[in-house]
Amino acid sequence: MQFKIIQKTPLYKAFSELGKRIFLPDGIFYWSGRAKKEAELIGTIGSAFGYEKDFIDGGSSEWVPCYLKDIKRYTNLSIKEIVPYASIAGLPEIRETWKQWIIKKSEYNERTESEKLSRLERFMTTPSITAGVTNGIFLCCSLFLNPGEYIICPNKRWGNYDNIIVKNIGAKIKSFEFFKDGKFNNESLKDAIDEVSNVQDKIIILLNLPNNPTGYIPTITEANEFINLLRESQTLEKPIVVLVDDAYEPYIFGDDVIDKSIFYNLHQLDENIIPIKLDGITKELLLYGGRIGFVTIGLKPSWVSNDEELEMLKNEIINKLEGINRSSISNCNHFYQAITQKIFEENSMDEILETRNKVKTLLKKRYERINAELAKINNPNISVDPNSGGFFLFVNLNPQKIKASEFADHLLKRYKVGVIPIEKLNDNINGIRIAYCSIDIEKIPEFIKRIQLALQDF
Repeated sequence: MQFKIIQKTPLYKAFSELGKRIFLPDGIFYWSGRAKKEAELIGTIGSAFGYEKDFIDGGSSEWVPCYLKDIKRYTNLSIKEIVPYASIAGLPEIRETWKQWIIKKSEYNERTESEKLSRLERFMTTPSITAGVTNGIFLCCSLFLNPGEYIICPNKRWGNYDNIIVKNIGAKIKSFEFFKDGKFNNESLKDAIDEVSNVQDKIIILLNLPNNPTGYIPTITEANEFINLLRESQTLEKPIVVLVDDAYEPYIFGDDVIDKSIFYNLHQLDENIIPIKLDGITKELLLYGGRIGFVTIGLKPSWVSNDEELEMLKNEIINKLEGINRSSISNCNHFYQAITQKIFEENSMDEILETRNKVKTLLKKRYERINAELAKINNPNISVDPNSGGFFLFVNLNPQKIKASEFADHLLKRYKVGVIPIEKLNDNINGIRIAYCSIDIEKIPEFIKRIQLALQDF
């Protein structure tokens, strides 16, 4: 495939060597697709098919993928919705459904007289399906990072980022101090951007909001300051790619913070600040083991001259995403894609939101309770990071007095309380992550009481 349009964009300039060379060749899936439309006799599909009656007692005369009869005991879905390979980028119907889901959640529908479709709908790719958000993060980082190159992340981040970026890809993380005086630290981020811009021709940033481990979500003012910083950084004349890890996107509990993903704010910018949305069914639909994620890339109107070029650009980007899928995981779980589509077919999006809001309300009450209980602790050796959502919060411990790992061990052994210690002194981190998402609200006071007692032992 030729990449005539994408090569003219800042997106291409930000690609790693892998990102530039990867593509989906006209292989098995191409010829199988053509055969389905054009052939009378098909010998392209690498899956066993047969008349159901020939391999299932009492089966029908339907030509179906061969399967073990016990599968039907566990689901009411059709065999054709479970057994076959899914398309490389995912089932077309759920990809389009998820695109509409993203638009629905945006509550942003800016139109002009010359545009029948919203800017958001027109200038983003149809989501490409990955094996969970984690896999999406890995694939995107692979597309943009060569070994030895830098990606900018907050110092307080999900530990698996380091596994993916440093240990797996061989790239480097330039940390910035997440908070200053209880607010987003734009000054530290600017220093990181300036430092990275001195050694490479692109800026890649990875943000997770609500954040794991802190539960932080920016206020409207903080979000605007962050966006203005990125705008000012355009003077560097280097592409800026922002990977937005939206794993916990729906769970916003604070009143003074942005009420939806920062992807939407970034998407509205005319500047070449390229947002990439990483989300999935894990927390959005509370299907933790489903492992279905989505990668959606925001495009800029200035990159193309007309609708034909826009469609070519989208096809070129999807081809690259398909190429990296095909060469790593082949394709994703058909069963959970089918289940996800069924959920949307049998419920309106408003009904899904209403159902999920019951869980959100449950978690919001826990969020309020645990913050209220922590506020009662009068101890100079701890502080709680700003948190307004997600599943977690983070308690900082004075490193001169208490080592996080020792405190977590003591807390577990003596008080039978489990937390996750995070101890990275080079990044100025020493504290414990508390997953209040899985603590009964009635047990939160006792949970915090035991932490308070453990603090007194140090």
